[in-house]
Amino acid sequence: MATTPPGWYDDERGALRWWDGAQWTEHVQTPDAESAPGDAPAAPVAGSPASAVPDELASSGDHVPSAPPGYPGGFPGGSAPSGAFIAATEPKKSKLWILWVVLGVALIGLVVLATVLIPVLIGVFGGAAGGGSSSGANGDDEAAAVAAVQLYDDAWATGDCEKFEAATTQSFREASEIPDCASFTAASQGFVDSVEDYELTVVSVESETDEQITVTTAETYLSRYDEDGNPTDEALPFQDDIVYVLVPSDDGWAIDSAANQAAG
Repeated sequence: MATTPPGWYDDERGALRWWDGAQWTEHVQTPDAESAPGDAPAAPVAGSPASAVPDELASSGDHVPSAPPGYPGGFPGGSAPSGAFIAATEPKKSKLWILWVVLGVALIGLVVLATVLIPVLIGVFGGAAGGGSSSGANGDDEAAAVAAVQLYDDAWATGDCEKFEAATTQSFREASEIPDCASFTAASQGFVDSVEDYELTVVSVESETDEQITVTTAETYLSRYDEDGNPTDEALPFQDDIVYVLVPSDDGWAIDSAANQAAG
């Protein structure tokens, strides 16, 4: 069988591969490379065509193909590509990471925005929908109920029977055993004579139903009588926590019951 002398031959992939006289080797160089195994000349061996695989190798059935499967480096004894060939064969880097970074930043921004806005929206719409506080749907009625309680307090401080009747229902007056102005005048005079520095603070307002509002107050004062009703040399401090239940009356609201929480 005719043999081809060792030399550099075109591997049909734009580079020269070294033929050692019996088989292809892993040594490859581009046409302008200046190094060769064993300091061999960069140009093909004289008399050997450099532009194509020798006829003997092309027709022989036992030579190694010029481009083995997986080339370069995809055959036994093969090595990774080097030199100018790397630039042509190395995989291109994907730029999808830029898109993922942008999407990640946008997602973080949405999370931060939601964290800020959700509590605000819950506070706005939850307050508008709730019916258990003074910020409920019927704020005007609750304000009118508070005004009735304050009117009741003023009636006792001034002995004004008209204010007392405007702030209370008939059933409340009868249950309190103050059914008319005469009885109220006598009761209120005792209050004025025994109490000083009376101060009423509204603690809470709740709309139980459309027909009932509860107002809770803390009422502080100085009294010249002790808890048993005995007179004292000095005025003693007291606080009453009172729950008023109000119902619609004429064009407003009126006290229908009142209970001291400490007593009950």
